[in-house]
Amino acid sequence: MSDLVKGIGNLLASIVDIIKGLFVTVFHLFEGAVNTVIGVFKGVFNLAEGVVGFIIGNIFILGTLCAVYFGYVLYQQRQGKQPAPISRVATKKTS
Repeated sequence: MSDLVKGIGNLLASIVDIIKGLFVTVFHLFEGAVNTVIGVFKGVFNLAEGVVGFIIGNIFILGTLCAVYFGYVLYQQRQGKQPAPISRVATKKTS
């Protein structure tokens, strides 16, 4: 008789474990979905950060090149050296 009681107890414990496993599975499913959404948002923000950094870096480089050119032009003007004018032959249309 005690084996019958142990069997029924084990059967009930197994059913409880199955139900518990189902709840854990559903919980992990929702947790995975939430982590996926959060990961997508993190990825989008990381992409935006990279793009903004790239643009700012390019603006800095272009600004530096413009400042160097502007400084060169000012240096040439202070030295009294004017760039050679474009000849009329070079600007004339060829027919």
